[in-house]
Amino acid sequence: MILEKLLIDQRMQTQNLVHMLQNRESGFTRIKLSQMPQLSYERQFYKAITPCLTVGISIPPVYLRKFTPDGSQLLGFSLDQRSFIVFSYKGIGSAGVSQLFSDAGVGSSETLSGIHSQQLRSTVFEKLFKTKFAMRLCQGESARFYLHREFSVFLDNSRYVLLAGMCVLQGYNLAVSEYERYPDVFDTVDPFSYIFYVVDLQQGVVTDEVLLHQESICLSHNHGISVHGHTIAILSRLRQCIYIYELVDGRLIKQEHEIGPRPLHCCFQDVSSMFMVMLDVNTLLPITHIKQRVLSFLYRQIEADCPQASQKYQEFYKNFEFIENMIIEKMQLVDNDLLLLRYEERPKDSNVPHILLTSEPQAPRRLYVFYSMNSEDVLGVYHDDSIDLLQIVVQFNDKLCNVRSLQTGDAPSSASSQFFMQQNWKNSSQSLPFMRQAALRYNPTVPISTQSFSTSPYLNHNVFNYDNLSISPLERPKACSTEPIVFRDRATNLIKFRLNIKAQRLPGQFTPRELCAFICHPFEPLVISIQKCMHVYSYKLHIYNHGTIVQQFYN
Repeated sequence: MILEKLLIDQRMQTQNLVHMLQNRESGFTRIKLSQMPQLSYERQFYKAITPCLTVGISIPPVYLRKFTPDGSQLLGFSLDQRSFIVFSYKGIGSAGVSQLFSDAGVGSSETLSGIHSQQLRSTVFEKLFKTKFAMRLCQGESARFYLHREFSVFLDNSRYVLLAGMCVLQGYNLAVSEYERYPDVFDTVDPFSYIFYVVDLQQGVVTDEVLLHQESICLSHNHGISVHGHTIAILSRLRQCIYIYELVDGRLIKQEHEIGPRPLHCCFQDVSSMFMVMLDVNTLLPITHIKQRVLSFLYRQIEADCPQASQKYQEFYKNFEFIENMIIEKMQLVDNDLLLLRYEERPKDSNVPHILLTSEPQAPRRLYVFYSMNSEDVLGVYHDDSIDLLQIVVQFNDKLCNVRSLQTGDAPSSASSQFFMQQNWKNSSQSLPFMRQAALRYNPTVPISTQSFSTSPYLNHNVFNYDNLSISPLERPKACSTEPIVFRDRATNLIKFRLNIKAQRLPGQFTPRELCAFICHPFEPLVISIQKCMHVYSYKLHIYNHGTIVQQFYN
């Protein structure tokens, strides 16, 4: 990569950044049991109690989203995506589910079929869940909006949940003043209007609404919003800036300063005084504040007295315009001050690959930037195959996830591949090409979308061995497995339980792709699987049953 020679002497930079992250441990400390809401005792995990029984179920006409972090409620959206629905979870023991299974004649089976299955299918969901309240959010003046069913962020120890509605804009034209205020505008994206709702899950009321008109925000799987404590950051892909909000008593208070375009005390905050002439295609707009800091940081990495200084300066200026045109594609709040930004190459209008147009070496596709909002300074810049960034990703993976179990205080389990990297990181015999390839594979996993991992102990890779391609702590739909997903005890290699879900059709060139999503309870042995084939959904409940005997051999 062209910039690889420019990013020299980063070892000291990385050590300083790692030392800073270690000093901020208070922002990532485990939640003490005494501080957990609605919990007065510690729940212990027993490997003998697993979601070993699979039952097909019928659910109300809703889209199920996820459990609250304390596991007491299940969120959902109406089929028209205008209403928000909250179900109270009764718990496996209190709901009398075991008696229901006994009456249905489940016995020792791992699955239930036949006439008893049909009777159980229609009743088990009602036994476990009860509608707590339903709110019609998109109505009246906001009737044109629809709720995004892949977005929800819990705030203030899950007392509040942040939801988002969006609607398509027709005949949209960006004002000229927007180009003046946001020089990095990415105007090729499709704009929408967004409305954010803060819902009090205890009272069942909306405490605040925020309308963002003419924006482009990636809401899928909480991609464009990051939360740490009471600080909420929203990335505008259109304007290439970050809005900062603070949650105060259920209300979102916007900070006046927007991260990205210009520093806080810039003398040109009033953009109307910057340009006294009309803009045209030849008008040169200023480089945004963070990019100035990034370029300055890269320039300072070059040692003026080194033998290759002249060549490195040439490479720097050669890639100046490339970096200037990059866009922020993703961001994350590491804590209330530190931002991790991922810059990527601005998409071209042409679909012709760049490699066909020139034989010159390719510039890096991504730059990873650590930026302090308080000091308005860039603390580190890394590229795709940076081993130094890989060290940060591996060492601080739990902290970057920024999710903790309210029952144990543990972070979500690392994937088996990540676990492998942690075991091999200390092995100094690994070759440099191996580490470069590992960096290219794992560095793009950051920034991490907020609250995108499940804390279920049944997905703990340190306890169970299972196919990470079929299910993982990362809450994303997976390709449906052709065989049941088997969970083995890592200590004994015995099969502890199976999730009996299989693709309805064998994968082929002309068969539709089947996806499966999982909603895991934060600590109880309960998993809801949602299987989608074309536009047809099927639901299964994977739950603990004391009479079920897990077979060690499966026919």
